[in-house]
Amino acid sequence: MLANWKKRVFPLNRRQAVFAMLLCLVLAVNAVPALRASALYLITDGEATTAVELAEPVTADKLIVVGAADGSAELRFESGHKVTVTHGTDAVQYATTRTNETADALLKRMGISVGPMEMVKVDVSEPEIFIEIAASFTYYETLTEPAEHATVYTESYKVPKGETQVWQRGMDGTREVVYEVVYADGELVSRQAVAEQNNTSVTEYAYVGTLVKEAQAGDTIASVVKNSDGSGYLLMQSGDALHFTGSMEVKCTAYTTGYDGVGTITATGTTVARSCVAVDKNVIPLGTTMFITSGSYTYGMAHAEDTGVRGAKIDLFMDTYDECIQFGRRNSVAYFLD
Repeated sequence: MLANWKKRVFPLNRRQAVFAMLLCLVLAVNAVPALRASALYLITDGEATTAVELAEPVTADKLIVVGAADGSAELRFESGHKVTVTHGTDAVQYATTRTNETADALLKRMGISVGPMEMVKVDVSEPEIFIEIAASFTYYETLTEPAEHATVYTESYKVPKGETQVWQRGMDGTREVVYEVVYADGELVSRQAVAEQNNTSVTEYAYVGTLVKEAQAGDTIASVVKNSDGSGYLLMQSGDALHFTGSMEVKCTAYTTGYDGVGTITATGTTVARSCVAVDKNVIPLGTTMFITSGSYTYGMAHAEDTGVRGAKIDLFMDTYDECIQFGRRNSVAYFLD
């Protein structure tokens, strides 16, 4: 294939071999944003492709020279290899390499000249050498790049809102990125990632909390998660969650100020307002925070601040007398919150 490299290259796999030859025969690889047509050559081993630039000035017996000021590097083939050359739309031509023949000499011997806006692709993936000359080429290269780990977040009603708890640590790794590279008229037209494979990073998993101390105004219960001890979680329509230590079925009535001698100051000294409720302090201790729902009607957050009822009953403060009449008396559930 390439003269004087058979013994050194033979133990390597094909991908390693072609780049070992490129490093030694071509001396260096320049990554430049725009490559002149007369200077661009693509060498491939069937798995990876390398673009190299022809140094100037160029002597007649040199085909590929990169980064060598004196233009002394050259690409030579071993003897006896069949060569297939395709030049644009011209018919395929065949030849056999001679001992220490340079690629430039081979093309000249076949009567082929590379035009000013053409490029040369040399494929050494098989014992037979394939050379293609064209104005545009598309090839694919695979690079190993750092890969940051991804993080998957899952909502948890057991974690306080605003907090994140990692339950499986992630780890950065590497990935193989396949790039589609397009050259036309000797210049790099585009280079974009088209595939990714062999990502070694480890995904991180974390909980995002939804647990709150108080429900939003007007929020309602979407579902209830109960534990065997009677505690549980209220999963709200808003996405928030409330933890309750227990629950009780109660009879609820409604009251407001200005009727039946009801004033504006509660038994605990607070001013009446919505969410203020009256309880039997022997059944529900004063200061208890609750969430109260009555089937299709949700009273919402409630604080035991007043007295005046007996047993498993709760009197709900309403803003108007009409609201009290509409509510009437309802079977309800009071969830006792933390």
